[in-house]
Amino acid sequence: MIVVLLANGFEELEALTPVDIMRRNNIDVRTVSVHSDKLVTGTHGIQVSADLLASEVPTDEISMLVLPGGMPGVNNLDASPITHR
Repeated sequence: MIVVLLANGFEELEALTPVDIMRRNNIDVRTVSVHSDKLVTGTHGIQVSADLLASEVPTDEISMLVLPGGMPGVNNLDASPITHR
């Protein structure tokens, strides 16, 4: 499974364009919130409901991580324990 990590302040285009392309090609991709809530707000105020919480992801099934940029999303990703496993 490919995991796209979402943290508040993520760059919407960098996160959702790859998800759209992969899903159109039947690739197993999941959006994952690094917060305690599945609702994540992008840097431009667009709210996205993630597929999973970080605590729900079976780490042995991850084949690739996508870490979208954006501010303060990058700082929020860095502050999340899941990015330091």
